[in-house]
Order: sequence, then structure tokens, then C-alpha cells
Amino acid sequence: MLPAIFNLTPILKPLKLFNKAKRLNVNRLNRLIFTVFLLFSSVISSYGQSSLDSLLSVIQKTSGVSMISALSANAFEMRNENPEKAIKISLEAIEMSKKASFVEGLIFNYRLLGNLYFQVYNYEEAINSYELCIDYSLPKNDSVMIRECYLNKGVIYFNKNLNSKALDNFLLALKYSENLDKENEYNNIGAVFFVEREYDEAYNYYNKGLEIMKEKGNKHRISVAHNNIGDIFKMMGKYDIALMYYNKVLAASDSIVNPELEIVALNNIGIVKEMMNDADSAIYYYNIGLAKAEMLNDKMLITRTLGLIGNALFIKGLYAKAKTFLERAFKLSEELEIYEDMSSSSELLQLIYEKEGSFKEAYRYANMHKLASDSISAYVAKEQVLQLMFDHKVRLQELERKQLLEEEQYQRKRTAFIFYLIILGLIIIVLIGILLLFRTIQLRKLDRIEKEKADLQVISVEKDIELRNREIIEKVLKISEKNELIDTTVKLLDDFSAGLSQKNRAQLESITRDLRMRGTKNQWEEFFWYFSQVYSQFYEQLEKEFPNLTLNEKRLCALLKLNMTTKDIAAITNSNFKSVEVARTRLRKKLNLTNSSLSLQEFFSQLN
Repeated sequence: MLPAIFNLTPILKPLKLFNKAKRLNVNRLNRLIFTVFLLFSSVISSYGQSSLDSLLSVIQKTSGVSMISALSANAFEMRNENPEKAIKISLEAIEMSKKASFVEGLIFNYRLLGNLYFQVYNYEEAINSYELCIDYSLPKNDSVMIRECYLNKGVIYFNKNLNSKALDNFLLALKYSENLDKENEYNNIGAVFFVEREYDEAYNYYNKGLEIMKEKGNKHRISVAHNNIGDIFKMMGKYDIALMYYNKVLAASDSIVNPELEIVALNNIGIVKEMMNDADSAIYYYNIGLAKAEMLNDKMLITRTLGLIGNALFIKGLYAKAKTFLERAFKLSEELEIYEDMSSSSELLQLIYEKEGSFKEAYRYANMHKLASDSISAYVAKEQVLQLMFDHKVRLQELERKQLLEEEQYQRKRTAFIFYLIILGLIIIVLIGILLLFRTIQLRKLDRIEKEKADLQVISVEKDIELRNREIIEKVLKISEKNELIDTTVKLLDDFSAGLSQKNRAQLESITRDLRMRGTKNQWEEFFWYFSQVYSQFYEQLEKEFPNLTLNEKRLCALLKLNMTTKDIAAITNSNFKSVEVARTRLRKKLNLTNSSLSLQEFFSQLN
């Protein structure tokens, strides 16, 4: 949504309206006209005129500043005819006022400079001049001058799409307008909320401004407020209320200073009618607006209104009629370099010619649509860069201005400042020294406590591991004892079987063989259970890193984890010493430790 900016005094034209035509199979209008009216306290406004006139009278009555008075009056008189020359004269008056420490001369000329820079579109210098005017006006509590400067700063920021800054300045203007009429502030704050889509807040402030305008009987300003409020209800989808306010604008058309406002209201009524699916009424109001725009010979308004009519006819399916209006709109927008209108009208013309089978023309307008769209993108990108540059320059100027004022204060208070700075520095150094000393003591104490805790924790963990290892070893020894018992029993049974018959001997051998297998299996299952209680993730990690290990190799890994010697392992597993050595060598190979100086015990200590 692209707002159009109007400043009431003077009213800056032309308005900006953003047209987007419906594409195929759309059911409602997407093109809207936004008319946001801002009120600007310029040198020819009632407020600006009276405040500058009054201050100029004060300057002229002040003795000893006749040259400053003459320059200020001269710049003020030629402000409209030759603003560039007026700027040079005003700057000269400022330099003389600084030398003479003549604050009234500085306030007047900085205020005037802000307006002059605004007239020549040097917005950065305008902002800077208004800021300086505020700085010199604050000690004198000149609320009228401060209010006007904040108001005009807000207008500049609004035009630059810096809405947050605009709102801040309008609110500050409202703060300093306690004893003044506030319709300017209310209207402009409402405008900021409107473009930010805060419609309830926008209505609240617009309505406050409208009440003051009604009390003063300014019919033109009342029409401006009615149009702005109509825009709010249009955006909120409350079309009947929007029409009521737009019709109020038309009813007061005789008192409207700017006839463009009446055309805007007519087009807005047409848009609302289209939104209410009353295309015939919409076209009727568009045509009235077009006739009035042609009477004014305002090519921009003519272009935009032609586009609205063409769009409405296109939506109705009256392509031949639509084409006539859209071609006129395209030619005018091309002439005026209004790329938004070129884009929308060429897009619809492309669709119309495609329907007619005139593909050559359709192709031409497709190219024009792309050209216009690219131009819009380039323009938007350029505007964003310019906006950033503007904001950056204003910030720099603000810093420079503050630095200048601070330098002046610094020169007046230099001795006292240095003295207090030294005292403060000494106090800070002492405090920092105390804090550092205290912190060092605390850190050392904390380090000692943490170290003691860590040592205790290590000892506790080591004891816990040692205890658990002892428990497992005890279980292993019990397994070893069971193995010896089973072996002894089996040997006794073997000796006993020598005196038995062959059939009984075979049965006894089967029993001893089963005893060995079951005993060994049960014993190792019991061992694995105890081992897993202590080293819960040992086998999981071993399986993940070395999935090809056999069951016997996994048993060997567990026993090595317990730091058991080859001799102990041989005794527990009923194997001879040499077999265990061979098994250890094979295991090192599978664990990729063949060329490593790391022992198996050291390797397994790192697992789990």
C-alpha cells in the first residue's frame, strides 16, 4: 500500500495512488487510492507566520543588532521568491548572531532555514536546522517555536517513510502544544497510524482533529479530515461508513480549496463501489472524476482515473471498452514516467490482446510490463538506498550538532569538569582496586574449594570403581572355584565310570558333558550380568565400534577391562597360558592395535 502525501498549507501535489489490476479469475478490486493529508507549519501557515513575525519584531526592536535584524528581515521577505539566496543571507545572520551571543537571532534564522531547506528539498539540512532551533528554544521555553519545529520534522520523516521517527516528533509537537490548537498534531499522528495499519488509533486521532476543525469552521480542513476517515473505514471493510464520509467531501466541494481532493473522493467512492460489487456505479463515479481531472488538465490524475475505469471494464469483461481507456492510461503514464500505471495498464492490455489473438501486440505490452516492473524495482531499491543515506546523514548531523553544543558547554565548565573527573577517576581506581582484590581473594577461595571438591569426587569415584571391580573379581573367583569344583567332580565321575559297563559309562559321560556345558554357560551369564551392572555401556560401545567380535573375544575384553593377567584369565576360562596369549594377539588385531603402543588394559580403560 503506497500512501500519497498532501501537506495542507501549502498542499503539495500530486497525490500518489497505487493501481493494481485484477488478473484472471479475480473476484474483487486490488487497486486502492490512498490519500494521506499532512498538515505542515510552513512560513506561510498561520502558525509559522505569526511565530516568525513575532520573533522578527523582537529582533528589530533589540538594540545593538541592527545588522542581524536587517539580514533576518531580508531573508524572510525573499523566502518564497528566491529561497536559495534567502538561505545564504540567513546563514550570514546566524554567524553574526553566534558572535554576538544573540539567541533570538539564532532561533529565528534556524527556524527560517528549516523551512527554506524544505522548499529546496534539502531535507537533511532542514532537519538539522529545526534541531538547532529546538536546542536554542528549550532554555527559553518557547513552546510555539519548539512545537512547529517538531511538527515539520515529523512531516519530513513521514515523507521519507521513517514512520517511527515521524510519530516521535508529532508526539513531541503535541506535548508542546498544550495551549494551542492541536488539529495539526492529531491529523499527522492519525496519518502515521493509518500507513502502519493501526486503523483504530488512526480514527481516534483523526476524529480529535476533526472536532477542533469543526469548532474553527475551516470547511476545507474538515473535508480533508472526512476523506482521511473515509480511507480508514474503506481499509476496515466498512464500506457504508466510508461512503458516508466521502460523500461529505463531495457535499462540501464548493468550499474545497484544492479541487484535486474532490476528484480523489470521487475515485475513492468508485473503489468502494467496486468492492461492493457495484461496478456500474463505480464506473459512473470514475467518469465524473475523469471529467473533472480533464478540466484541471492534471495529467497524473487523468492517468490514474483512466486506469481505474479500464480496470473496472476489464473485470466486467468489456475488453474493447477497457482497451480504449487502458491505452490512453498507458500512453500518459509512459509520457509522465509513472511506472506503476505503466505496469498495471500494460499487464491488462497484454491479457486483452491475448484474448483477441493479437499476439504481436500482446508481446509488445508484455515487454512494456516487464520494463515498467523492472523500473519500479530499480526505483524502490534506489529509494531504499536514499532513505538509508538520508537517515545516516541526519544521524551524523545530529551527532555533529550535539558535539557542537557539548563543546560550548565544555568550554564554560572545563576547569570544574577536569577537577571532578580527576576526583571521580581516583575514586573509581580505588574502588576497582578494592573490587579486584576482593574478587581475587574470592576466586582463590572458590578455586581451592572446587579443587577440594574435585579431589574428593575423584577419590570417591576411584573408590567406587575399585569396590565394584573387587565385587566383579569376587564373582569371577567364585566362577573359577565353581569351574574347579565341576572339573574335580567330572574327573571323579570319569574315574568312577571306568568300572561301569559300556552302556552305563556312555550315560555317565553324557551327564558329565552336560554338567560342564550348563555350568559354564550359567557361570558366564552370571558374570555378564554383574559386569553390566558396573560397566553399563561397555558392551554397547564395544558392539558399536567392533561388531565382528566373537562371544569368547567379548569375554576376554571384559576380563582385560578388570586388569586380569593372562594367568588369571587362563584359570577362569579353563584354558592354557599359550591359548590366552594367542587370543590376546588376535584381539589386538581386531581392535586395530597391532601397530599401537597402547596396551589392551589401557585401551579398555578408555571404554565406558
